[in-house]
Amino acid sequence: MEAVAPLLRPDASGTAAARFVAPQPPPAGAVRAAEDRYLRRAFRHHSRTFSLATRLLPRRERLPVAVLYLYCRTVDSLADERSAVIGAAAALEEVDELEAALGDTLAGRPPTDGPHGLLWRRLAEVHAAYDLPAGPLRQLLDGARWDLAGRTVETRADLLAYSDLVAGSVGAAMLPFLVRDRADAEGLEVPARALGNAMQITNILRDVGEDWRDLGRCYLPAADLRARGLDLASLVDAGPPVRPAYAELAESLMADAEALYDEGGAGIEGLRRRARVGIRSAARMYREFLNGVRANGYDNLSRRAAVPLGRKLGVLVADGYAGRRARLAR
Repeated sequence: MEAVAPLLRPDASGTAAARFVAPQPPPAGAVRAAEDRYLRRAFRHHSRTFSLATRLLPRRERLPVAVLYLYCRTVDSLADERSAVIGAAAALEEVDELEAALGDTLAGRPPTDGPHGLLWRRLAEVHAAYDLPAGPLRQLLDGARWDLAGRTVETRADLLAYSDLVAGSVGAAMLPFLVRDRADAEGLEVPARALGNAMQITNILRDVGEDWRDLGRCYLPAADLRARGLDLASLVDAGPPVRPAYAELAESLMADAEALYDEGGAGIEGLRRRARVGIRSAARMYREFLNGVRANGYDNLSRRAAVPLGRKLGVLVADGYAGRRARLAR
């Protein structure tokens, strides 16, 4: 599950195999300012790209967005890292526990015990202030169940359905921070989901080999692999350079993501004026990862596509995506 691109992946024994050490939660009873610092640091730790983009949102929305993100990250971690430690069956039981805790939180009774007490308390506050939609928050849990049940992505329709559970839902859940009223949110849900789905497909294309090696999962449509005579396990074992048929498949999926970016981008003008820059920036930075895959010769099997900070900042000023795509194609 890659609703949000993780930087932290424990191995099967639970030892962190991370590039950075995750920030430690404040002790029980810590002052609110210490809790706020932890939430911001955890947000930056787990999503460098999205947290960078949210700095362009109005200040009052930044911490609430971080809280929503950390809820998404909690679900994501359960489906990926924690399931590697406790097993899929036990993780599925914990998904049910998260769903019950989410229901209590949205009803104004956030659980205070357990490792997620701070998260539930702050999520209850965010819900009271912004009236978060419950459906998308529960969809994330269904996305975790998809992964933990071992469901495969057979077709592109499956890929879109999965992406909508784990990322289109995030786009819909974000809308209360970005619009003037509920009516605007309802009218913008389709493009918001399209943008989330585009980012999810982008994340999948960044991490194909990593998902296979670490989690034994393939999110590329199996029907597309078979139609090109490709087997993911063999491709990962073979390493670079990638086969032309695989590069063609990657490019075809990137075209699908680009169409979703266009669909989602068409809704940005409907957001509150001060929210538009942050969301447009997030879309541009995420989309540039597709060019990162191209720059690696479509090798997302042995390495993860990256975008240097300088280029991320550059696309905030001028969107050079199409020009760079054309240069890489040549």
